[in-house]
Amino acid sequence: MHEFPIQTAQQLSIHLRSLRRRLALTQAELGTRLGVAQARVGKIERNPGSISVEQLLQLLTALESELLVRAKATKARATATRKPVW
Repeated sequence: MHEFPIQTAQQLSIHLRSLRRRLALTQAELGTRLGVAQARVGKIERNPGSISVEQLLQLLTALESELLVRAKATKARATATRKPVW
């Protein structure tokens, strides 16, 4: 099992493409698994921030992967009291 810490949409983009290629799938083949066109898969790979969490979970399932959320070590606890900047 490999873990890929992701903190930006660009990092997610790289890893989604990598996961697809690991399975030797074209964008069209992945699109077939998801019930979407190849162009949509390409758009998602370029801009994964454009999809919902539900769609991301479906995409990861199609890529035989899963989402794991884990708190960072000590540093995360120190910054947890700060309000997020939206």
